[in-house]
Amino acid sequence: MKAFVRLLLALAMIPVATISGAQTYSPAVTMTITAPDGTTQDVVARESSVGTMKLKDGTQYQFRPTLIDEPFSKVTVAIFTMDSTLVGEAQVTKGAAAVTSKTTPSFKIAVKSIELKK
Repeated sequence: MKAFVRLLLALAMIPVATISGAQTYSPAVTMTITAPDGTTQDVVARESSVGTMKLKDGTQYQFRPTLIDEPFSKVTVAIFTMDSTLVGEAQVTKGAAAVTSKTTPSFKIAVKSIELKK
């Protein structure tokens, strides 16, 4: 009887091991960001992770892209201070002209590319 229970437990663990070993894809979003001080920088961040931009005065901001459509062309970019305070968001379309965020300070954000990577 103990051997049967052990077998059932072992079989129950197989799907969990298979699921946890599955590969996930996290698209890398390349953004061109123009800061209020006029500096422009390419910032790359994986979807729902952050990329950082440092201004001339030493202030740093984080940019978190979140894909909002399946063909991967529309992105919501959240802007944070380094202490994780949300400054605001901007809706950006890949390949389109830069969007000026309605934040203080404001940034011009363009999405150059979205690439699937493992």
